[in-house]
Amino acid sequence: MERLIYSAVVDLALAGFLSLYGPKQASNRWAVLFFVFVGLGSLSDAVTYSDLRSFFFFLLQACAPYGFAMFAIAYSDKMTRRVQKVLAYALILPPVITLFISPLRPEIRFDFVLMLLWAAPYYLGGCFLLVYSYIGEKDRVKRKYRLLAMCFFVPPIIAIVVFDRINRAVNQHFDGYLSITIVAWCGFAFFLVAAIRFGILGVRIKFEKQLHDQKIKGIATGAAMYNHAMKNRIINIDMLTGRVKEWVESQRNEQINNDIERIMAETQQVMHMVKRIQKQIEDVELEEEPANAIDMMKLALHSNRHLLEGKSFTVTTEYSVIGDMTCDKLHLQEVFNNLIINAVDAAENEGGSLAIGIHESKGGIRIDFADNGKGMSKEAATRIFDPFYSTKQREENFGLGLSYCRMIMRKHGGSIKAVSHPGEGTIFTLRFPKYRKL
Repeated sequence: MERLIYSAVVDLALAGFLSLYGPKQASNRWAVLFFVFVGLGSLSDAVTYSDLRSFFFFLLQACAPYGFAMFAIAYSDKMTRRVQKVLAYALILPPVITLFISPLRPEIRFDFVLMLLWAAPYYLGGCFLLVYSYIGEKDRVKRKYRLLAMCFFVPPIIAIVVFDRINRAVNQHFDGYLSITIVAWCGFAFFLVAAIRFGILGVRIKFEKQLHDQKIKGIATGAAMYNHAMKNRIINIDMLTGRVKEWVESQRNEQINNDIERIMAETQQVMHMVKRIQKQIEDVELEEEPANAIDMMKLALHSNRHLLEGKSFTVTTEYSVIGDMTCDKLHLQEVFNNLIINAVDAAENEGGSLAIGIHESKGGIRIDFADNGKGMSKEAATRIFDPFYSTKQREENFGLGLSYCRMIMRKHGGSIKAVSHPGEGTIFTLRFPKYRKL
């Protein structure tokens, strides 16, 4: 009995971890439900009240297979939401039918041979989906996470089928407490290590986000001190640029005059940002309005044209959508600028290239920045969004650009990801949710 209590503690702890630290995805909600079913069900032999014991036993024997099957369906991402919804209603029928045909007094009694006919396929089919989703995954990062999820779930589920379901159906008794308890504790240890070291079911992502937010708050306190001084310097630059502009106009040099116009536009942009920072130094609040992603991208490329031309940098663009969306144009413009400048810096020599694409994805709008630079190591790729971390060994690089980009994308309800390998360049992908499309 003590072993089952230990197993219940492990399963309920896993449910708590996922509900607190996991992203709000359908697969994680089903995983939480599965662990709750198994955790409460493990207490069935520990309670004395017969009705409560029967209820817990029903959760363990009839509801847990359903919860796991639905988790595997959602996590495998092989079916549309509509199909998943239909399956959620269809697959619950066997547990409901089992409840109606099983004697309930004095305690619930199952026909374990009959239950094996549907519960085992639920468990084994779920395992198959996890393995199949891992084998079919092409993205190297997602493939690693799917492997971890597969290693975490499949062995315990096989143990449950062999030591519990088949044993009860064949021998009409259960003596696999020790085996399942050992597997449960090993699974819990694996989950903790994988969540902290690699990330499993999205848990590590939440840890990183908390650390990221703490560092951003620290940055904000420092920003308050130098923000006013920066504003004064910008005012001086704007004044001096105006004087130079008057002299150049008298000389009628069109090229220099155009460059000065650009400088003045940039100072106005920075001044606008300074005012925004002063108002919301503790946090970034979006000022959303209709905008066009293609127009913002063209403006970002135009702002950096001298940098691109000076490095003989080639930029190709592919826009397959109109790009109308609701966003904060100012902050999103800076995200584009950061990624363009990073691409130029990543080029080891002159003649680098950057391919920019704006496309429609399953969830909304996807923007890709693919450069042919030197790339980065696997370790660096996992840290580049951390505040103060930089792969550039120069004093003027503070390691805040990509951290800022991630914060802005999260404020927009989207995400930014990087895929890179040494010597093979880097691809940054921005994803905006569907509700931002106009």
